[in-house]
Amino acid sequence: MRSGVQITPTLAPLFSRPVLSTLALAVAGSLALSGCLGGGGGSSSNITPAGQLSLANGSVQGIVEDDALVWHGLPYAQPPIGDLRWRAPQPVENWTGVRDATERHAECVQAETTTQWQRTSNMVGSEDCLIVDVYRPNRADYQNEKLPVYVWIHGGSNNFGTAKQYDGRALVENSDVVMVVLQYRLGPLGWFFHPDVQTGGADPVSDSGNFGTMDTVQALKWIQANIAEFGGDPDNVTITGESAGAHNVLNLMVSPQATGDLFHQAVSQSGAMTTRSTNSARGSANSHIEWLIRLIEDRKTPNSPITAAEATQMRKDMEAAGTLNTYLRATEGRDLYQAVFNYSSLSSYGAIEDGTVIPAGGWIPAFTSGNFNNVPVVLGANEYEQKSFMPLYGGALKGATGTIPSAAGKSWLDLLDVAFTGNQTLDEVLPTQKDKDTYEVTGYHGGRAWRAKYVDELARLITQHQPNTYAYDFRWGTQSGPSPFNFIYGAGHAAEISFFHGAGEGLFSLPFTEQNRPGREALQNAMMDYLADFSRGGNPNGEFSQNELAWQPWSSTAGADKVIVFDATDTATDINMSNEELTLNGVNTAWTAAMINIGLGPVEQGTLRAFFGQSPNYSNP
Repeated sequence: MRSGVQITPTLAPLFSRPVLSTLALAVAGSLALSGCLGGGGGSSSNITPAGQLSLANGSVQGIVEDDALVWHGLPYAQPPIGDLRWRAPQPVENWTGVRDATERHAECVQAETTTQWQRTSNMVGSEDCLIVDVYRPNRADYQNEKLPVYVWIHGGSNNFGTAKQYDGRALVENSDVVMVVLQYRLGPLGWFFHPDVQTGGADPVSDSGNFGTMDTVQALKWIQANIAEFGGDPDNVTITGESAGAHNVLNLMVSPQATGDLFHQAVSQSGAMTTRSTNSARGSANSHIEWLIRLIEDRKTPNSPITAAEATQMRKDMEAAGTLNTYLRATEGRDLYQAVFNYSSLSSYGAIEDGTVIPAGGWIPAFTSGNFNNVPVVLGANEYEQKSFMPLYGGALKGATGTIPSAAGKSWLDLLDVAFTGNQTLDEVLPTQKDKDTYEVTGYHGGRAWRAKYVDELARLITQHQPNTYAYDFRWGTQSGPSPFNFIYGAGHAAEISFFHGAGEGLFSLPFTEQNRPGREALQNAMMDYLADFSRGGNPNGEFSQNELAWQPWSSTAGADKVIVFDATDTATDINMSNEELTLNGVNTAWTAAMINIGLGPVEQGTLRAFFGQSPNYSNP
């Protein structure tokens, strides 16, 4: 395992306006702040041009980076610009000459996010962004191989994220696979449902509004046509993703557009977010348009901004006149994001239940009936998912309750200082045992609620139709993470990526130390080996793995093994099978009891559940 590959933690969404009603709705539904970080894209000192290939649409030139061959920025669809904005992705056009695939490509349009997971007002990226990066081990005659293909779909609430944050070298060298990291349209460019930009039924896929979803389908079609040239096996493709990327994996599992042997295994890491009805999506599109109108009009007359009501009337007038489509297509892509940032908050963008790309009702009816793309699947979550977000809610939470925490002038946001700068201590921010217990109880039960909804409940449904259904509970960072990381974050959201990818830095570049190196490197190797075997036919216990413990599939039998627990001490792995089965009702009952036990009142209890709990619903009507 190459432990020197760095992880660059630059992803996690943050609401730009801390309004309780907005937060409560988004968090209760699926935690709209379900972004994630990725394996770092650090440069190598050992880079030479190599890997010239003839693909279906033209020749490309990649590079050798240490022991891996890498191709960056390979287009899998035409740029979705001009008339192709808000249209289903179109196949790549042929090119002449040799395309340079040695440099990272621009991200899709999004709001910049800092390394401490906070938004800035700077909009970055390009609409010309539908690309993949491809990694594979560097060997002679590699084109004659048929390695498993490991597709990574990045997270970020479906409103941010990029292939640039991931480096697949450690994974492909350890697991002997071809790794494909893909980008897809985001936010209002990726999921936008409004009749004025639709085709009126001429193109039902484009009319679905699920452009980002269809981008992932198109990328899989590109893989089928081209991956053999990289020494990959098109008949053995595993789709993987974390957070919003896992949401997109689950969307592919239920989408009628993803049939036809496009993928053969699936991995959902900390899956999140709900799908949306067309009515909900149409309402969101109207709001986006009105924010855009306000942005454009306020630029014209900055000293006399228009009201929300005036923007609504302008939208309706353009709809009546038939001019809204032209107005929207003339808009700069970054302005669609800037408008949301200026006048509202960047929430998550769940897929739209249009009936063509995503079935009506979303995941649950499909998984219940068995009418889905039925492949072996891994579902997993982290023990303290919510702790990665809890400091970011500090101001909003203190404003909503006035008491969390009780230190004068402090909020959970000050924990960023404790973790990253050391300018404050944990006792200064959380001075009483009740303050510390409130934080711990919230993080623990919030994480349990996440697992109950997005792992246990889905596993119970899927395993009725797919016996090769596996589940994990990732817990590293609490017993082996250094203080105060182990308390503030522990096994927080996105912490498992460093382990499945074999990265040399952990969550926020904080937890990896010399003291915990032996145990966590052993855990990284074990987790990569399990998925290496899973990618070779849907069973994580194959010949590739050196793991002694068999990862048992989910069993609905009472008392039988359900999930594998991934953890490690400072010196060795701590992996075991567990028969624990979670339900949202059970988690919420235990959570309420714990809050009462530490003396939290009804307002505090309700607010914490609203911010960090989960709704039982998977569909937003």
